[in-house]
Amino acid sequence: MLLIFIGWQILAIIAVKTKNMRFYHKMLKLSQDTGLRINFFSENQPISKKHFDLIITTDKINAGEENKKIIHLSYENLGDNTIPTLIGLIARNHTPRFKKMVIGIDPGENIGIAAICDGMILSAKTISLEGLINTIQSFLLTFPSEIIIIRIGDKPLSISMVIFNKLFHIFQQIPKIHLEIVNEVASNIKTTTSQQKYSLDEKAAITIGFREGQEVTHMVRNDIHPGRVKEIQNRSRELSGNLTLDSKLAKMVALGKISMLDALKVKTEQNNNKKST
Repeated sequence: MLLIFIGWQILAIIAVKTKNMRFYHKMLKLSQDTGLRINFFSENQPISKKHFDLIITTDKINAGEENKKIIHLSYENLGDNTIPTLIGLIARNHTPRFKKMVIGIDPGENIGIAAICDGMILSAKTISLEGLINTIQSFLLTFPSEIIIIRIGDKPLSISMVIFNKLFHIFQQIPKIHLEIVNEVASNIKTTTSQQKYSLDEKAAITIGFREGQEVTHMVRNDIHPGRVKEIQNRSRELSGNLTLDSKLAKMVALGKISMLDALKVKTEQNNNKKST
């Protein structure tokens, strides 16, 4: 079984029932450095549902045995998101669920984002600007919490302000969600054993998540700096070989309204239309 701890409190007990030892050892590897403890149950051992919050089995579940507490997983299903997803499934049935989730965001060409629930790092990813909202919504569904604090690093300023305004526009009406801007000056990213698997962007997001920020309750001024437009135009040439986005398309990319690849497609169509007329 898995014992999930928050502080001194046991959050959940999960029984893992399998005859597949590769599955068992993979579960051990995924749960290391997370504060989880695993005990093994063979396929012949009976398990009382009332003693566990969740039962994981590698055997197929018969129609008559379907239950919210029993899920089927195979070895191929196991990945970096397995443990956080299981915790999220259990948390949905608990009151209170997580007391506080902090989402740390490191702005940049590649955006680092991390979900920290009651002090536990449950997920960290590297994403694009256009995928930011979907990722946050996924965190909200997977890790339901009483309070959500979204902390955004302030560097680089042009991208940070775009991200803040984008999130403020969508989440301002939800009372339990608070937006903060975090000062990244003299930021040192400390790597622990459990964080070695994360990229630099993800480590930065984790650092931002653990740092107190300044809550902001209004839209912030965001003028796309000419340097940012030029940066995107240079990047468009690198990706396409010889195609340069005009300033209007580059600004749309900067604001996250369109992806770089989609902007290049639009520019290509514009050029083709000009040639045909």
